[in-house]
Amino acid sequence: MNATAVTPSRRALVSTERRPEAARPPASGGTSWLLPSEPSSVPRARRLTIAQLGVWSLHDFSDDAELLVSELVTNALRHAGGPIRLTFSLCSVDRAFRCEVADEDRGQPRVRRTCGDDEGGRGLHLLDLLSRCWGSTCTEAGKVVWFELHPPALALEAALEKGT
Repeated sequence: MNATAVTPSRRALVSTERRPEAARPPASGGTSWLLPSEPSSVPRARRLTIAQLGVWSLHDFSDDAELLVSELVTNALRHAGGPIRLTFSLCSVDRAFRCEVADEDRGQPRVRRTCGDDEGGRGLHLLDLLSRCWGSTCTEAGKVVWFELHPPALALEAALEKGT
């Protein structure tokens, strides 16, 4: 994550160019956790993901969300070194589940080419394949890498009615 700009993927432009943070529809019922910069935060983030999606009755997205959260938290651990903020929200306007992982590293993520025997470098490819959109936003303290999953309308409406 030492690159200075987000590199476009083979799908549409990556993230913030597709929908700038300022144009993001309002979220409904978000929740957030501060995770320490230690390996145990990765399985904890996965557990939090499964639990929160269960509360929101969005079980259909558990596998994809769990994998993507794991990738983002692992990247934050590998590159940032400070605390990690994990935030989930539901966007009632465009019917999206949004995950944000904030860290203290200012370097922007960069999609890398990988070979078959590489042990890493596939996390952003997974984001590109599994999420509706994703991106990275600079903050005063570092950056936020985010993704959105687009759940079926009925499941999201039920979750929003539960008072998220």
